[in-house]
Amino acid sequence: MEQAREALPVEPRIWPQILIMEDEMSVAKGLELVLSDEGYTVDLAMTGRSALDNFSQKAFDLLIADLRLPDIDGMEVIKKVKNSRPDTEVIVVTGYSTVSSAVEAMKLGATDYLSKPFTDDELMSAVRVALQEKKAFNTGAAEAAVAEPPVPALEPLPEDLQRVQEIMTQVWKEFSGTREELIPILQKVQNHLGFIPESTLEEIARFTRTPAASVYGIATFYEQFRLHPVGRHIVKVCRGTACHVKGAERILSEIETRFGMSPGQTSDDRMFTLETVACFGSCAIAPVVVVDDSVKARMNPTKTREVMEGMDHENQDQDQQ
Repeated sequence: MEQAREALPVEPRIWPQILIMEDEMSVAKGLELVLSDEGYTVDLAMTGRSALDNFSQKAFDLLIADLRLPDIDGMEVIKKVKNSRPDTEVIVVTGYSTVSSAVEAMKLGATDYLSKPFTDDELMSAVRVALQEKKAFNTGAAEAAVAEPPVPALEPLPEDLQRVQEIMTQVWKEFSGTREELIPILQKVQNHLGFIPESTLEEIARFTRTPAASVYGIATFYEQFRLHPVGRHIVKVCRGTACHVKGAERILSEIETRFGMSPGQTSDDRMFTLETVACFGSCAIAPVVVVDDSVKARMNPTKTREVMEGMDHENQDQDQQ
């Protein structure tokens, strides 16, 4: 009998498992219908506590979470889920979207933030992206990101905030406040300040009569926009295969030793921000370092240090003048 029991096949786990946390039954059933039609397995939770109970009994791959619930704040549920199951992807759906809640959700690890009402296509697009992230986590592709602790973002200086007000005054004069002007307005703030403070996104949303969460989504979708201060010069080191083989890691080590910053960080004097890129597509001239928009070919630790020190001295001279 014992041998027969051991021979029984184990049922494979159905993937993906999706939990919808939504207190409005009509909305929950609508989401369930859309996802079920796509072939997904879906469970429903009408309260925050029932959602947490579901997670204690079952491993879900994706949580679709409303924020306003009758018992527990949805953000608190997300926090508990991500603490206990960091591999669970989260999509926020809310009828009360704000930039601050979008920022908080993304900081907690949400993959996307949808403002109600949204279309079925918007929902399915967000679900597919979230499940791709889940697959990457499962296959170990996300291990490199997990290996390094998150880098705290720089806070704006008082003079930055003063400049923002000056820039926004220009924006109100130059633009009429239509949604079509949203990206040009974001570009103007970015070009003049080097980043877009999160508080300014609220002002831009009101000015263009655009949902705050939509403005935040655009600002975080396009790589050209930054929500935190960066250095006066952006240094990007290629980590592609050719660059890695020819010494990219030694270049990064030299920058860390000389300027005291790791990838994703900004030097204490805010002169440089260091970033890495998977591949620039310039393998023939590897290793490659890009300083601002200038491509530096066949670099080594010494040449990289000399280039950065030269820019540092040049800026000091300009400041003294």
